Amino acid sequence: MNTLVVYFSKFGNTQKIAEAIAKTFESAGDVRLLPSDRLEKTDLEKCDLVVMGSPTHKMNLPKEVRPVFERLPKKILRGKFVAAFDTSYQMSPFMARFTAAKRLDQKLRRLGGKRAVRPETFLVTGRKGPLFNGEIERAGVWAHTILKRLTQA
Repeated sequence: MNTLVVYFSKFGNTQKIAEAIAKTFESAGDVRLLPSDRLEKTDLEKCDLVVMGSPTHKMNLPKEVRPVFERLPKKILRGKFVAAFDTSYQMSPFMARFTAAKRLDQKLRRLGGKRAVRPETFLVTGRKGPLFNGEIERAGVWAHTILKRLTQA
C-alpha cells in the first residue's frame, strides 16, 4: 500500500502526530510524509491512502491549509481512501463539531476520497502545546485501526 501523510503544523504538535502515523504505516508499504504547502497533484497519483492533518484554528482549518484544496483538480482522490486528523484543545461536545479534522474529512471526500475512518482529534494542553501525554502513542493506535479497516475492505 502506498500512503501519503500530509500535514500543516504551526508549533510542531501536528507534525509529531503525522510522524507517528507515518511510522505505523511503514509496516504496510511505502509512506511519504509531506508538509501541506509542498503538496502537488502528482503526489496524489500513486497513493492508495491519503491521511491529512492540521491544527484547529478558531474552530476551522488554518488559513494556510485552505489554498491546498483550491489548487487540486476535482475528483483527484477518486478510488483512494482518506483519513483526517487534527490537534486541538479539549472541547465541549457542542464545540467538538467544529474541528479541522471534520473540515479536512469533508474536503478530502469532495475530491472523491472514500473515508477509511472517522476524523480524529489529538489533544494539546495549550495554544502552543505540548501534546497531552499518550497522544503520540494514540496516533499509532489510530493508524493501526486504519490499516485494519483497509485490509478488511
